[in-house]
Amino acid sequence: MTTTPRRRRRSLLVGAVAVLAAMASAVAVPAAQADDTGHLSVVYDAVGSTHVGAHVDADMPIGPTTIEVTIDTLAALPTPIVDGTMSIPSQVMTFDVFGIPTRATVTMTQVGPVTGTLTKLPSPRQALDLESQVKYDIRLSSVEAKVFGIWWPLAVGSNCHTVEPVTINASSPIDDSTTPPTGYFTINGGGPLTATYTIGSFTGCTPLNFFDIPGFFPTFGSIPINALVPGTDNTLSLDLSNPRPPA
Repeated sequence: MTTTPRRRRRSLLVGAVAVLAAMASAVAVPAAQADDTGHLSVVYDAVGSTHVGAHVDADMPIGPTTIEVTIDTLAALPTPIVDGTMSIPSQVMTFDVFGIPTRATVTMTQVGPVTGTLTKLPSPRQALDLESQVKYDIRLSSVEAKVFGIWWPLAVGSNCHTVEPVTINASSPIDDSTTPPTGYFTINGGGPLTATYTIGSFTGCTPLNFFDIPGFFPTFGSIPINALVPGTDNTLSLDLSNPRPPA
């Protein structure tokens, strides 16, 4: 039987649609938003909290803010996240030091891009396991202690920060005990992320009530901070939602 040109074109069109549908079900990528290199950038609203352990043992809100990630839709699976940014607004953390109410402004500055992978789950249809990594420099300022009902400044200077950036490996908290599983991520919907991370030593902190001169007595001044903050039992939870193209 001879195939007409019209029927041949229709078969090619059906085949192309099937390929695009398969790609969309694997990564749920809105094809119209990917650029010529196959990179897809998506912005999500992000809000959550972190718990700092050690002797601080206190919670601090994360956001509300936004996170922008760039996904390479043409790379081999698992789909890589090749770039991303999430600016975290400075927050005041309140905690107790040996029963004395204390507060400090915490500033987290991103160091390097957000990277990671998206792995397709067996079900539901667009469910993904998101694994990500990002680093932040953590800086403390405006540290105060409340004594006799008055907040007293404890000068740590303007350069009190972690020696090395803190690495946060956040991933989807997938629970396979239910059908379908929960805790997964979708590109078109977002999802939750959780992490456990380590805060290392601080440097550049001025001695209490000494001169605020960067580099002046950085080791001695960091001793009280390093006795309280560094530790491995820090956790983070984050919810991503409202996906949209970058403005």
